[in-house]
Amino acid sequence: MWIDKVEQNAYQTNAVAQAKPLVIEKINDKLYLYTTYQEYEGTKVSANALYLLTQKGAILFDTPWDATQYQPLLDSIQEKHGMPVIGVYATHWHEDRAGGFGYYNKVGIPTYATTRTNALLRANGKPLATRKIEEGKTYSIGGESFVFDFFGPGHSLDNVVVWFPKYKILDGGCFIKSADAKKLGFTGDGDVKAWKPAMARLLAHYPEINLVIPGHDDWKVSQKHIDNTFKLLDEER
Repeated sequence: MWIDKVEQNAYQTNAVAQAKPLVIEKINDKLYLYTTYQEYEGTKVSANALYLLTQKGAILFDTPWDATQYQPLLDSIQEKHGMPVIGVYATHWHEDRAGGFGYYNKVGIPTYATTRTNALLRANGKPLATRKIEEGKTYSIGGESFVFDFFGPGHSLDNVVVWFPKYKILDGGCFIKSADAKKLGFTGDGDVKAWKPAMARLLAHYPEINLVIPGHDDWKVSQKHIDNTFKLLDEER
């Protein structure tokens, strides 16, 4: 099972991870998960994001939540894999996903967001992506592929997920809660009533998923992230 492979590849325990500002864990030979942290309501909270290794360079899916890690992440990828980051894609407009756009724009790395996300970034006075994500399009770069899908509002009005068809891995971003989450978290910019139908559309579109990556909290121990998201949405009624 995928979760066994992930657990074998993880080289940090949760305790050690929380002591570091940036933790990188291997999912497979091409996909890596990186975690950064921020204080939220007095508690240190993790934010999970991915990067993909291609023959042309590395691609980030979301930016670090911790602004002090914008450059260290680039440095770590260069040191670990010997390649630069060639693109940064955001799954929605919040700081834990697109907060690094201003920095990456400044250092000349192309940034990508959907029309919805860029509109919300603009409305909130945040730096915009320099390029547009086309939803439903299969991006093929350097021998790897991925797709961005929007199934409806949920955590935010623009939350997209990323599908890696070769591996059947779903990067849920903040649209998917962790199996150990006890609450939906901040929903002030989202649409809780629309969230559950949007989740149902996701499952109908991708009935076979090997691994789900939630936007926050633990991602390895259980693969009941989608089940727990539905449970939390039911409790919210």
